[in-house]
Amino acid sequence: MNHIHDEVRKFLIERGMPAEFADGDDLFAVGGLSSLMAMQIVTWVERHFDIPVRADDLRLTNFRSVESICAFIESRTSSLSVTTTGLR
Repeated sequence: MNHIHDEVRKFLIERGMPAEFADGDDLFAVGGLSSLMAMQIVTWVERHFDIPVRADDLRLTNFRSVESICAFIESRTSSLSVTTTGLR
């Protein structure tokens, strides 16, 4: 498991998700994830990983599962490092 994966799972479990859910499970279906919790996830992703979440990123597909959250974070952090590296 990687660091991002572990952090995402820890965050979700600390906020009441049952510990026995698969990374690909629809969090809205298995854990009763609400729209309020979805916004908490978005805010946490922005702050914890220091990445901006733009309005066009606010798609259910980006935040539906642990896999999709991790993929979103990894895509944004890799694009930020490429951008930063290109500026040097």
